[in-house]
Amino acid sequence: MGISKVSYLVILLVIGAGAALVGWLRSRTADGAAALKQRYQQLVLLSGRQADEALRHQLTAARKKYPGRSEQWYLEKIIYDLERDRR
Repeated sequence: MGISKVSYLVILLVIGAGAALVGWLRSRTADGAAALKQRYQQLVLLSGRQADEALRHQLTAARKKYPGRSEQWYLEKIIYDLERDRR
């Protein structure tokens, strides 16, 4: 007893939809990270190179303190802390 053509088609459609969803989520995360990096640069009021170096340093420290989180989580945490400390 084999898989019918309709079942085979449904399986292919589900796999394709899953792959499309994963691609969309990855692009959305990349866009979010870029927006967060831009927000960081606005907050620290440093030149582009200095802001990049400061962010790199803070990311390294955050990764050591909170291992296993996503890049976006680290960026959000750093920005949250900056905004909190300015209040």
